[in-house]
Amino acid sequence: MHQTRFFPSPLVSLCLLIYLFCTEPSLQAQIQVSVPTIEQEATSIWLTINVIEFLEQLGHYIQLPDHEVIKAMLAKSKNQQFGSADFPRIYELLESSIYDPDKYTAALEKVRAQEPLLNAMIARLKQDRTSWPWEFKTFETYSVVFTLYGTGGSYDPDQGLVTLFTNEAGGFMGYPNPAYTIIHEIVHMGIEQSIVQPHQLSHGLKERIVDRVTYLLFGEQLPDYRVQNMGDPQIDAYLAKVEDVQHLEAQVRKYLEER
Repeated sequence: MHQTRFFPSPLVSLCLLIYLFCTEPSLQAQIQVSVPTIEQEATSIWLTINVIEFLEQLGHYIQLPDHEVIKAMLAKSKNQQFGSADFPRIYELLESSIYDPDKYTAALEKVRAQEPLLNAMIARLKQDRTSWPWEFKTFETYSVVFTLYGTGGSYDPDQGLVTLFTNEAGGFMGYPNPAYTIIHEIVHMGIEQSIVQPHQLSHGLKERIVDRVTYLLFGEQLPDYRVQNMGDPQIDAYLAKVEDVQHLEAQVRKYLEER
């Protein structure tokens, strides 16, 4: 008795190949990079001016437009006279004479050159987290948007948004390769709700934990990655090997109980 063999048509075979390619985690696009809108940059400036005294006390590097309107607003903020009513003036200033999307071209090209590396690292995080007994928050796609203003960028753990500080030459703070900072911020978002907030970690300790996790997981891909001189170095003994990341919540809890 002869068995009937099924041979897929060329179209079916092509569709199958496309499906397998697109569903392979390491090949999927994990980040979306974009130039900021005027409103986003105006918001960065407003937020910076609003807390300028606090930022100066911390010794942060601060970048703002060199314009008399901004200087006047800084004075208002230090006299507790600055507020939401000043936002439209900042927006108008950017729209009329400062904002130019071409200022972000160099930075955009540098981040896009690192997309294969970033996609691979994020795919690994998404895969590894499935075996971790604690919740590392991930997003289907992370958004990366640039800013020319503020203190060095930030992250939004509710939106999966990384705001990356740059300049018109495409320079970045901390590392010349933007992948270092982007993956650092993605780790921040991953542990914010499950580790940082429940244990009420200080800013310095939070930064050190993120640095240790990033270094342990991606030290080979990011050979120049370094742990900042922040937080308590004693926690390094609790985060000394890759296996400690798998049990991060327990390791942090153990450190807090024994210190």
